[in-house]
Amino acid sequence: MYRILTTLEFEGKAKEALEAAAKGCSIVYTTQQEVTHEMLKDADVVLGCVPTELLHDLPDLKFLQLDSAGSDGYARLPLFHGENAPLLANASGCYGVIISEFMVGACIMLVRHLQHYRDNMHKHLWERGELPDVITGKNALVIGYGDIGSNFAKRMDALGCRVYAVRRTRNAAAEYVREVCTLEDLPRLLPEMDFVGLCLPNSPATTKVINKETLALMKPTAIIVNVGRGTAIDSDALAEALKAHKLGGAALDVTDPEPLPADHPLWDCENCLITPHTSGLKRQADPFAKICRRATVNLENFLAGKPLESAVDVDTGYRII
Repeated sequence: MYRILTTLEFEGKAKEALEAAAKGCSIVYTTQQEVTHEMLKDADVVLGCVPTELLHDLPDLKFLQLDSAGSDGYARLPLFHGENAPLLANASGCYGVIISEFMVGACIMLVRHLQHYRDNMHKHLWERGELPDVITGKNALVIGYGDIGSNFAKRMDALGCRVYAVRRTRNAAAEYVREVCTLEDLPRLLPEMDFVGLCLPNSPATTKVINKETLALMKPTAIIVNVGRGTAIDSDALAEALKAHKLGGAALDVTDPEPLPADHPLWDCENCLITPHTSGLKRQADPFAKICRRATVNLENFLAGKPLESAVDVDTGYRII
């Protein structure tokens, strides 16, 4: 009998499905805030994220299912390396819809200059500002073409954009992407792009992909949206570009550092939207339902000795495609 510990708050039919899948096993329900190292020591399977500082000296742990799409911080832990290391899977595929809709909304807000009217509303000021632009007919680049990036690409294509994508390796493009490229192609692509969506995990190869040099290649009207990791952007260089009007705008759901210090110049950039890593939260209805289904399916797969969905390659931190 396997001992299962879950920090996911299963309810209703989702809880019934989990308990049906775990028939013959014991289940302990807790939360990410309440979980302890002693509880983890008694578990063979853990469903849901737990604080990384607790993930050590767990000889019985055989499988951890994350509720986050990002898994690099877990993949680096010694626990997941070596002989008989536990399996690790993430929630990639569960957040694409909700985060890509945030990205599209941010693009529309910035291209229509809605942030100015929000500011004027608080001033009780009836005043027309800069003329708005449109998304239709523009070029959009997705850097990080996984679940979130592909959902963003699909939506920008539906709005009439010409969409390009950057990923680790070139492969055949979907019908809504004109070309799939790699990071080596950024000098060619960036000067033509009106929208740049960053959906990157944290890795040495993606650190400060957007920096002083790459920002200088971009149109002064271009808009950047970052929902991956804050480390993909040089925050100081971005603030300089925005303040000098060398960039049209930026929407940042992630920053470097995070949280962004109160005295950082990005807070005072007129065309910058900053949100506190909220573009996709697990308790939002759409991703949470998908996360519960993923955890239940992967529990069934684990118990049956089948491959896991979104299993993580711990050497790269990426899911195994």
